[in-house]
Amino acid sequence: MNSKSLVFAVFAIWSVLCWRWYVCGLMNACGDEASRSPKEEVVAIPDDRLESAPIEKTPEIQPLNKVKPVSPDNMDEVQMEEVEDRMVIHFPYKSTRKEDNAVIDDYLTNLARQITASGAKVTITGHTDFVGGSAGNNSLGLHRAQGIRDILVNKGVPKSQIVSKSKGDRNPIATNDTPYGRYLNRRAEIRVQ
Repeated sequence: MNSKSLVFAVFAIWSVLCWRWYVCGLMNACGDEASRSPKEEVVAIPDDRLESAPIEKTPEIQPLNKVKPVSPDNMDEVQMEEVEDRMVIHFPYKSTRKEDNAVIDDYLTNLARQITASGAKVTITGHTDFVGGSAGNNSLGLHRAQGIRDILVNKGVPKSQIVSKSKGDRNPIATNDTPYGRYLNRRAEIRVQ
């Protein structure tokens, strides 16, 4: 075997291994995991969690009674969860927009009403996983935040009441070593002030 054939063989093996790592490791699109359909379960958020930090002199956001818990079975969908003082929207890989999801749309409609009525400010911070370069991740996080901002503006919130920013991959909340951890890190956090 001459040196050109050896180089080609090594390159071909390396390419197959990299492809397998990307498809199966990062995208989680191999075997039984890829063919499973999402589970259909609806869990109501307890009322005591929804009323934990009301804003003074503002109407409360309507309860979210159709929110599914964030699940690794639904990583190809946009999912939402309430965490302490903020709402977190998780995105599929490379997604920048809030997909058509009635629960998230209802939440953003109620949030827009609350912000418009109270004059409160809202901060939307976009985050990414560690896949890709730092500059690209910062830009992707900003696009996620601005996508949610644009939805709120279309629902009547003045742009001056919304701050959109990005932390890119600098502030992970989970490990980047698993597909589910990376999914949790791809998020937009919404805080009303």
